Amino acid sequence: MLLDLEWEALGRSVRTRDLEAAVHVEDRVVIAVRMLPVLQGDAMGATLREVLREQGWEAQPDGTMTRVFGGVTATLDAGATSVTVSRAADERVSAKGSAVVQEGDAADEARAKAVAQERAEKALEAKQAQARAKLEAENAAALTREEPAVRAALQEALNRVYRRALEERARQLGEVESIDERGDVRGGYEVTVVVKA
Repeated sequence: MLLDLEWEALGRSVRTRDLEAAVHVEDRVVIAVRMLPVLQGDAMGATLREVLREQGWEAQPDGTMTRVFGGVTATLDAGATSVTVSRAADERVSAKGSAVVQEGDAADEARAKAVAQERAEKALEAKQAQARAKLEAENAAALTREEPAVRAALQEALNRVYRRALEERARQLGEVESIDERGDVRGGYEVTVVVKA
């Protein structure tokens, strides 16, 4: 018995869909700035801005001041009532989806394109979630690492502000005889001003 077999070529092809997206994550910590009103009006805020400028902070057109601390940005608000420590991170992610289509079948072609699109979207969502989680962890680590340095710089600035404010206030009351400053290792700070009446 002799069999005559012929192979019929199966016309199949793969439809793919490539998608790309940007992931942006921004995290922040807000530190309240509370100052005793040793001087009238905005004089305390103006003195704080002057001291921060001496520490390397830069004035911005909107009235805020900023300084970068090891990958995070500290921003004093225009009213000198808070410092926001923030970090932003971006990453581009891409994903691919594919589906097999029978050549010459228009309905199958449309179905394959839709399936490829759906698979690409699901893969992209998963990659975006992974990237977002990674960036959030990096932001949290940077903020945790740098926040103490920002707080220390702010405390040092506030100590200078109080010293200047007390000296100016004392001059308004009379002739300043002496000013004595003391600090301790725990961050305590004491200023004694003697005024001649």
